[in-house]
Formats: sequence, structure tokens, C-alpha cells
Amino acid sequence: MDISALFKLSYGVYIIGVKDGERNAGCVVTTVSQSTSKPVTITVCVNKENYTNACIKKTNAFSVSVLSEKVKESIIGTFGFSCSKDKDKFSSISSALTSSGIPYVNEGVTAFFQCKVIEFFENFTHTIFIGEVQEAKVLSEEKPMTYDYYHNVIKGKAPKTASTYVDDSQLPKPSGGFYKCSICGYEHPASREEFEKLPNDFRCPMCQVEKSLFVFTG
Repeated sequence: MDISALFKLSYGVYIIGVKDGERNAGCVVTTVSQSTSKPVTITVCVNKENYTNACIKKTNAFSVSVLSEKVKESIIGTFGFSCSKDKDKFSSISSALTSSGIPYVNEGVTAFFQCKVIEFFENFTHTIFIGEVQEAKVLSEEKPMTYDYYHNVIKGKAPKTASTYVDDSQLPKPSGGFYKCSICGYEHPASREEFEKLPNDFRCPMCQVEKSLFVFTG
């Protein structure tokens, strides 16, 4: 099977927000789509291993922040490569609350939705949540980020818990080689020589780890 064919499917990049008591939680997902128009419902896939999944099932409510092409890579890194059980991901970024008190990201975001869970289904590694939209607002006119843009322009990788995750070892390697973050998979666009000249305090723009955790892939 040619798994690169999966890259031909169309996705966006989103942050799911949820309230867990007094704490905020959230994660990055790539599979959000409108299901019906009357009432307006959307479907969201969240990995069962994500702390956010359990929070949605407990509260039956969540928000969706639609990321734009202008969003900071560090925001994606925060929500995609760390766990809400260990930290409040919203504490270090610009955010707000919906009318029901659910957190959403309001920086580098084109729109947000607040949803009430009306049904969910277990699907192997993920839960498919169907949410009725109760609140929605456009925040900017920037272009929404597609997964293709995230993958080919930003050079970001899907977390292993993402429904669109693909094991890179199964894909053909580009010629010339590149430095790759061993934590989040970010591929630095500079040549090997240019990367090695970067200062020692350089950090991954996606997950903020130090330069020493990049490995050369030839």
C-alpha cells in the first residue's frame, strides 16, 4: 500500500479546548468537519490516549479553534507535543472563554466554535465526537491552515496520537538529507552546513527543545 496517497486527502489543523473542573485542557487535531446544517453539527476525532478525550466525555462540551497560516509554530507544538494532564497549555498563549466558559485560542486563529456533544463512537484508536454547534465566531480573515500547508511549508509532523499520523520510516527519503527534531519530527529547512552554524541556544520552533535534540537524516 502506498501510504503517501493519504496525503492527498484534505484536512485542516485545529485546537480542541475543554474545561476539566478548574483546569483547562486541549490538543491538536486534524480531522474536523461539518456533518449537518440543520442543526449545525460537526464531527471531531480525538485519540483515546489524549487527556482531552476523557475531558470531553466527562463534560460533553468542547471548543474548536481553526488555526490560520499565521499561527505561531510554538502554539502547535504546545498543544500537539505535550499532555494537558501535566500542564495548562492555555496559560502561556493568548486565549479566551466561550459563553459557557470553555477555553479557545484567539491568536493566529480564523474562527472558533463551541459545541455540545450529542453522540460519540469508538473507532479503534480514536473517538469520533458529534457536536452540535452552540456558538461560532470569525476572528480573522487570514487563510485557514490546511494539513498540506502544515506538512509541506511549515515542515511539521502529526503527533503519533493524531488520526493523520504516518510513520515516516515507510516513506521515501529526500536526497541531500536534513536535520530533524527527534521530539516532534520538525524538519529544519536549512542545509546541513547552515544548520550546524546555528547558535547553540537555537530551539525547535515547533516544540522548543534544544538544538542538541536534532538528528541528521541522510
